[in-house]
Amino acid sequence: MNRRLFIGTLGAGALGTVAGCVSGLADDVATFSATPARVSEDAAAEADYKYQGTRERIDSEVVGGQDVEVTSYISVYDRAIDLTGERFGGDALKASVFGVIATPQVSVDGEDFDPVGDLSNRELAERVQSHYSGIEVDRAVGGRALQALGQRFSFQSYEGIATLQAEYDVSVHLDVAQRDHEDDHVVVAAVYPTDSILSEGSEQGRIDTLTRGLEQYEGIDVKLESERSGE
Repeated sequence: MNRRLFIGTLGAGALGTVAGCVSGLADDVATFSATPARVSEDAAAEADYKYQGTRERIDSEVVGGQDVEVTSYISVYDRAIDLTGERFGGDALKASVFGVIATPQVSVDGEDFDPVGDLSNRELAERVQSHYSGIEVDRAVGGRALQALGQRFSFQSYEGIATLQAEYDVSVHLDVAQRDHEDDHVVVAAVYPTDSILSEGSEQGRIDTLTRGLEQYEGIDVKLESERSGE
């Protein structure tokens, strides 16, 4: 599974131009910024996931007749998994990806702008499917609720097929949950192989560990990569 493609999916596809309180004003452009979110080091280590960095995404929009610049953050983790079966060649593939997106909620002159908050989990899953060439989502297969960031995150799980390294077709689950936290909207998404092809047991427990380990606060330490809409 290509990490860059997954970041692009969550940043450009699942979110689009996203939208709190105004954080600044530069050249007559109002700027809004989310607080980055990431998984604690202890939780990432327990789940055996590697932190791949946090993408800072900047989008421009007109809200309430005002030009605004919106900064969102996408933190991504992945894990190499030994997949069973001869067709995988015994390779350890980066087959599981976890992402957390934080977007500010914008309000200017009585006009609110928060397209992500208006999307259902199913709609977010469909955005991931339509913007990721290597995954096809088939159907919903259940859900679960977890506590994270002092909130209740309700996951919806979908089943589908993902293509790894442009070569292997793998049955996967796509989990999506979203929740407001402070002045931001937080989306959690994960893609991971189903139990039928894993040699190490279910991956869902690791995803739950990552989710429960989410952190979001001012001054949080993240490894930033910058991106502007259209890039």
